[in-house]
Amino acid sequence: MAERNYWTRMRRSRMSRRGLLKASARAGVGAAGLALVGCGDDDDDAQPAAAEAQQQQQEQQVAQAEQQAMQEQQQAATADEQQEQQEAVAQAQAQQQAGGPRRGGMVQVWGEDGGLFDPAVTIHGGTDASIFQCFDFINYMDEGNEITDAMAELPEIVDELNFIYQIKPDVYWQDLPPLNGRQFTADDAVFGYERFGQDNPEFVYKDRYALVEKFEAVDELTMTVKASEPFAPLLVAMSETGALMVARDIVDQFGDAEVSSNPDLVVGTGSMMLDSREPDVETVLKRNPNYYRAAPDGGKLPYFDGYNVIWGLDNANRIAQYIAGNLEFLWLQWYGELSEIETVRAEAGEDSIVAVPNPVAFGLATHIHVNREPYTDPRVRLALHHAVNRPGIIATTLGAGTIGGPVAETIAPYGWGIEQLSQNAGYREGAEREADLEEGRKLLEASGYDPSTVPPMEVWDWASDQGQVLQQNFREIGYEVEILEQTTNDCLAARQNHEFSMITLGQQAAADPDLLYNDLHTGAGQNYGEFSDPEIDAMLVKGRTTFGTENRKAIYDDIQTKLLEEHAPRLWWHWSLPTIGHRPWLQGYRPTPGITPTNQVMNACWFDETRPT
Repeated sequence: MAERNYWTRMRRSRMSRRGLLKASARAGVGAAGLALVGCGDDDDDAQPAAAEAQQQQQEQQVAQAEQQAMQEQQQAATADEQQEQQEAVAQAQAQQQAGGPRRGGMVQVWGEDGGLFDPAVTIHGGTDASIFQCFDFINYMDEGNEITDAMAELPEIVDELNFIYQIKPDVYWQDLPPLNGRQFTADDAVFGYERFGQDNPEFVYKDRYALVEKFEAVDELTMTVKASEPFAPLLVAMSETGALMVARDIVDQFGDAEVSSNPDLVVGTGSMMLDSREPDVETVLKRNPNYYRAAPDGGKLPYFDGYNVIWGLDNANRIAQYIAGNLEFLWLQWYGELSEIETVRAEAGEDSIVAVPNPVAFGLATHIHVNREPYTDPRVRLALHHAVNRPGIIATTLGAGTIGGPVAETIAPYGWGIEQLSQNAGYREGAEREADLEEGRKLLEASGYDPSTVPPMEVWDWASDQGQVLQQNFREIGYEVEILEQTTNDCLAARQNHEFSMITLGQQAAADPDLLYNDLHTGAGQNYGEFSDPEIDAMLVKGRTTFGTENRKAIYDDIQTKLLEEHAPRLWWHWSLPTIGHRPWLQGYRPTPGITPTNQVMNACWFDETRPT
């Protein structure tokens, strides 16, 4: 299969003359013509006629280069389209030979929603498992962190500041009031993106669009995006987890608070519609009959009739329910431990579960509030960073995690793996770890902190094991801290409201290292611990306004070094490596980089004839 990524697919988008010239130069197309080197001598006595002839020759060369570039672009686009058509036909034939895909059936999954229904604030709770399928994306991130078209085609890149998105003409809001099935428009897209930047402290993704000067609907189905300055991660940001579209009609009529808390206002453009919800029991989603994506059989996706989202299953009960045949997934998207899959295989047979490795940029970290004593002193934070036994904590994840630093290793090439991290204090083992512990003791002593005033460490109840390891690690350098275990909702609320001292909880990443801007820039949306450093701020701004992988990598290497050696505003120790387990009769599931493609991937899944009725 030929390589297909964001840039090769972009060749099929419309491209302005200026964009074409830039693309041609990058690709080396017509290089001789684009160089515009002089053909004559530099004598000041050259005749005007000769100069005019030279200029005409240069213009002809440019025109020929443009024509050549256009022909090669069209040929590449045609080849790509033919290949995709051939692959689609081959896939459809293979599916038919396998007896599928088939329509119908309700997917049984575990989940809950945390009482929140607005995608703009879903960082607070587990809404991704319950209502994300009711909404959809303009573009989204798919396997390999590839930007993929959804409600709009891939954008035309006019230049590094200007982009054009063409909304697809057959995308409709769900047929529920007050939208009543009307066309999704460019104005809807503009509102959806602008809403993230509004003055609402719950909108933690606002910094992703801080350098956008204007979103504008130039006609019903065309949205232009203008950046105020070069913004390297912009197209990625517009395709990430939080970028689900909510309708102006609903927000204007009911307000943000009601949209967030009222399930009756869940009206989107996604493949599923909220049918019913009984808290602590079940959420039921039903198929949206007007979803825009076409299926290979000529009908519309999704194949499933809906989802039954079952609440309140602890780990043991979840495994038991899967073995009993009451769940399609052991976990969905974010988690998944090999040990649990092996437990299922031991009790229900090797063929009872399909394992799909699914690395995601999601993890756990210990967030530190730098304006709460004793953590105002960076020496205390660095002492704890030196003390953390990363391998010991990762062992508690039973194969579902990897040791991590400030940027997830899956965000290649910016994230650091264990080979690079092990050169830093806090990540070393053996005699080097003993040296790190000794340095931690010295830092604590030099800080002069008062041990009697150390506040408790809040720990997410799902991270209880990790919290206990941390507590023991801190004890090795003489730092005693009590554990305050809290529910998911209480932990999330405390972090969002900045009402914590040190809290162990999840951290969500992205497909770009610019995630650190959201996490640590002064006043940024996910800077829960109120960290602020002018030098780090400047480096973060430079990272998001610089183009070129090598240039950006050097910047983010410097940022990570300073964070780990001088500041420690968080204790980074874990990024997820989940393995998703699902029923063998569920077909079409594949790994994705996060939760954003849940809609797209699950829409094309189906149950084969072996599923019990």
